[in-house]
Amino acid sequence: NGNPADSNSLHYINPYQPNEYQQAIQAVGNVCQDYDTDKMFPALGFGAQIPPNNQVSMEFAINFNPSNPYCAGIQGILEAYTNCIRQIRLYGPTNVALIIYHVARFADAAQKEEATKGAHAYYTLLLLTDGVITDMDKTAEAIVYASSLPMSLIIVGVGNADFTDMQFLDGDDGTLKAPNGQPAQRDIVQFV
Repeated sequence: NGNPADSNSLHYINPYQPNEYQQAIQAVGNVCQDYDTDKMFPALGFGAQIPPNNQVSMEFAINFNPSNPYCAGIQGILEAYTNCIRQIRLYGPTNVALIIYHVARFADAAQKEEATKGAHAYYTLLLLTDGVITDMDKTAEAIVYASSLPMSLIIVGVGNADFTDMQFLDGDDGTLKAPNGQPAQRDIVQFV
């Protein structure tokens, strides 16, 4: 990803054209947003030092409001991202299992509510990454856990990194299994 102030960074904010992350948010977001009735999207970041104390976080609201991480539409996500990337310092490792579990908590609650109230909800986690995930075992475990819940995961590869791990998580070459051997109940991951 590199330093967002460097014009070679995938996160560089160019005033004349969107960077690769902005392009991905807009392209995939414009398709996904039609499946959401209120068009309010929680947007989370991972792997950065965030203000005001520059504390490392693997799960933070990109609008810096942890009690209300929602952004109004795709334009709201883009605005929050642009503001956020200018204030944070990217910081590894790149761990995504926490983000998957975050969405899984909502999907689990929705599934329990559906059993008692007949409510229907489905969650889609859109994960943008440069391909380097450092908690692969925990990520596979989180996906296997989430495979029984009303949720899916779309992973969008940004940049020209090695995306072999993303293809493994996609599970198109066989059933994804957690490190303990537990198989996913269904294929919930699509890598693009």
